Amino acid sequence: MKILKSIGLYFVYPLITFILGFLIHMLFVDYFYPNKYDKMEEDSRLLTENMVVVSDSMDKITTCDTLCILEEHDLRTGNITEKTIDLPDKYWGMTRTALEQALEEYQYSPTLEDQEKGFVSLSLDRFSAEEVKITKNYNLTEEHSGYYLMVQDGKIVVMEEDKKTIYLSTDIYAEALSDSLKQELILGKFIHTIDELYGFLESYTS
Repeated sequence: MKILKSIGLYFVYPLITFILGFLIHMLFVDYFYPNKYDKMEEDSRLLTENMVVVSDSMDKITTCDTLCILEEHDLRTGNITEKTIDLPDKYWGMTRTALEQALEEYQYSPTLEDQEKGFVSLSLDRFSAEEVKITKNYNLTEEHSGYYLMVQDGKIVVMEEDKKTIYLSTDIYAEALSDSLKQELILGKFIHTIDELYGFLESYTS
């Protein structure tokens, strides 16, 4: 009996000592660091949120299946047109930041087509792996209803439809043209479209 009692005390005393020490430690921490465990919980929550944000950001990369909603604003009239196209392949595999940088570079060297339309600026308004939205701003020039080819100082000039405003000067000399064409130019040879105009000029440019 005495042996069992001794064995019981051998295990009980250390256990009681451990429990008392743990309680004293908890009281010490609560007294001197009252917000310690709250801070640990907050740090754990922020870490989890950051992991979700990073994971979500990594998933948002453009692909060959990403659609592009292109919205064009005419700053002169306020008209807005919208169309959906395939995202150009040069923009595949980009994050939002990378695409914004690429579009910013585009503003310094837009295509000739955009320049002719009066391109001003663009912006990335929406971004996801499935769809991006890009807004382009233009100061669109009025459509020409036609042009006149005439002779001025021995060279062909392109006049607006009023036959007074020069639209384009060329280095094509009239003397190199046929007599029938010269006669047309004296009166003013009418050209309907810009494509027809450039096609004519290219045919007489060496």
